[in-house]
Parts: sequence; structure tokens; C-alpha cells
Amino acid sequence: MSPAPESGEYEAAVGGDRESVDAGTVESLAVTGERCAVDVTPAADEFRLALAGDHNSVRVRGNDETVVLELTGDRNSLALGEAMSLRRDRDEGEANSISRESFDTGSEPDLVQTTRDEAYAGLGWFGLDLVSYQTEIERDHCQYCGHDAERVIERREEKVLSLFGLTFTLTTVASSDECSFCRVPANASVDLSDRERREIYR
Repeated sequence: MSPAPESGEYEAAVGGDRESVDAGTVESLAVTGERCAVDVTPAADEFRLALAGDHNSVRVRGNDETVVLELTGDRNSLALGEAMSLRRDRDEGEANSISRESFDTGSEPDLVQTTRDEAYAGLGWFGLDLVSYQTEIERDHCQYCGHDAERVIERREEKVLSLFGLTFTLTTVASSDECSFCRVPANASVDLSDRERREIYR
């Protein structure tokens, strides 16, 4: 993974591994984790975005803003609003993709960040990779968080072998439900209180 941007340089940051985060409306964002799915809405005409992590999927739901991109990570996918502008301040990563999408900025972010076809399309000619993608499932109850929800997806991870461009799924490493109630705010505190710690160790 590439070096993370300096602390305090960005208003919000998403780290960790395999997180699904709605970063909300911010002026700048740094994504330093791996295999994270991130939604964000720009709060400034020039929205600063640093992609220093690997295998992340980021959707910037804007209209006519400019994304100022610092890209040092590898195998990330970035989706921008159709009317947004892009300026690359730094572009040192490998196998990254940028696409355009039409977003309804007033609606709930789409839970499906990366389809199976998109995840497999990012694989190379040779090697063993762990791919992550999401699929819609016909269920109105999320088995992960226990909430009833209108839309539930399955987040899957598979170990895949690539040989001469052909892909072979070796095993499903993990799969879990996810709904809008499972989303974690980017700046949410995950620290336990003293009381919560005592309850855990009882």
C-alpha cells in the first residue's frame, strides 16, 4: 500500500479493511484502506480526494464540482458524476479506473459498489487475488445487523486464480449481508467507553 496522506490534511479519512462507508458531505477525503466501498458528496467547488489505498471503490456524487485527485494506490475504481471535472495533481498508482455515472444526489447511495463483472475485470493475466463484490439478494431482512430493510445485498469475497487471462474461482473466503443500516459514518467513533469494556470482559 502507498504511504498515507499526512494527518489533518483531509477533512475525512477512510481506512481499515473491507469497510463500507458513507462519508457524507465533506470538502476533502483520503481513502487509505483496502477493499473499501466509499460514497461521498462534495461540499466544495474543488473537492480534494486522495486515493492511497488499494482495491477500493469510491463514488463521488457531485454535479459541477472539480475533483482534485491525488492517486498513489493501485487497482482502485473511481466513479464521478457526469458533469464533474477532474484534475490530477498526482497520478502514480497502477491499474486504476475512472468512470462517469449519473447520480441522484438526493437519494440514498447505492449499496452495490462493485459488481462481479467489474471485480473480475480488474484482475491481471497471472496471479492469485482476493476479489470483493456485491450482489442484490431477494431478502427484506439483513442477517448481518438484524434490521428489516427494503434493499439487502450480499457482500462476497472470493479467492481467484488468473492464468493467461482466464479466471478460476478457488474458494469463497467470506460472504455477508449488508443494508443501509450497516453503513458506518466515516468520522464515527469506534472507541469503547470504560463501561462497555467492563461489559465485554465479564
